[in-house]
Amino acid sequence: MISAVRRPTATAPRLSIIIATWNAARTFERCLRSITEQDFTDWELLIADGASTDGTVDLIRQQEPHITWWQSKKDDGIYDAWNQALANAHGDYVAFLGADDVWHAPSTLRLIFDAIDDKELDLVTGRGLLVDSKGKLYHEFGGAWDYRKVERRMTICHPGALHRRDLFERYGKFDTSYRISADYDFLLRLPSDLRSLHVDMVLTDITDGGVSRKYRWLMLRERYRAQANCSRIGSIRAAINYIDKLWRIPAAKILGIPN
Repeated sequence: MISAVRRPTATAPRLSIIIATWNAARTFERCLRSITEQDFTDWELLIADGASTDGTVDLIRQQEPHITWWQSKKDDGIYDAWNQALANAHGDYVAFLGADDVWHAPSTLRLIFDAIDDKELDLVTGRGLLVDSKGKLYHEFGGAWDYRKVERRMTICHPGALHRRDLFERYGKFDTSYRISADYDFLLRLPSDLRSLHVDMVLTDITDGGVSRKYRWLMLRERYRAQANCSRIGSIRAAINYIDKLWRIPAAKILGIPN
């Protein structure tokens, strides 16, 4: 295991940015650059690397002046990595980025916190741009928090969304028994009266090819389990939602609709 702690601060930052990586050197530098180029600077960066062997650790070392905490060791997947980073986060809010995600523009964080102002919020959402490996846009997605819609399917853009950090103290961290849907399971634990804000702007550019899109059937099974375990939904409604999604995925593929 390789671990380090950098830039201890006397006061808590407004935002903790958490990234889980594993052999992501090809895209990770661009992700890091999108963070360090932000014109809003009241953030800390935490990186949990899963013992990469491809040069990712070298990139992390190059950026150590910008990193508050990082480690490189084997973990039990992305959600285990997120949980370990969460234990070291001190920001008012927490945002999660993939190693191939980027903040949409250098002004993104400033505009988000301008919108937050002095409001006491639990969740701040925006839109995401889904791009291909060459950066070509082909889908924009992400709506406001609405627990009735989230109970049926994932309607918010999770990469880049800001979570009040104490949500994880009140409702638990990510369930590592899920491989690709623990973020959705966490959202289902949140109350219907969550204090939320939807910022009507693009927050992140997300490279297509993430595990949730590569393994759609596993995603569906895990989301069924998360819904069935949610007291507001239950197994019957979860099964109805599962069946509804079964025909929508191939239909969308035939029609060329991103889904």
